[in-house]
Amino acid sequence: MKKRFLLLLIFIIFLICLSIFIMILKYLDPYTYTNLGVFSLIFSYLFWLSSILTIFLYFIKKIYFRWNITIYHILVSFRQSFFISVFFLILVFFNYYWASLILTSILSFIILFFLELFIKNQE
Repeated sequence: MKKRFLLLLIFIIFLICLSIFIMILKYLDPYTYTNLGVFSLIFSYLFWLSSILTIFLYFIKKIYFRWNITIYHILVSFRQSFFISVFFLILVFFNYYWASLILTSILSFIILFFLELFIKNQE
C-alpha cells in the first residue's frame, strides 16, 4: 500500500464522517431516536477527529523527519490521533455527568499514555 493511497483513504474517511456528522445534526430527531443519535454522533465524531488529526500529525512528522516518511509513521499518527480523540470523548462524557474534570482528565491521560507506551513497546 502506498502512502498517497493511505492518505487519500484517511481523507475520504474525514469527508464521509463530516457529512454523516452534519446529516445527523440536521435530520435526526434526538428525542425519538436517542440511542441511534448518540452512538452515531460519537462514532462519526471519533473518526472525523481521528482522520483530521492524522493528517495534521503526518505533516508535522513530515517536517520533523525531513520528508523521510514511511507508512509506519502514518499508522502511528492514526493510532495517536485515535487516542487523542478518545481522550476528548472521555472529557466530554465526564463533563456531561459533572464529574471532577481535572482529576478525570489527568487519570484518563495517564491511562491512554501508558496504553500508547505498551503498544509502542510491543512493536
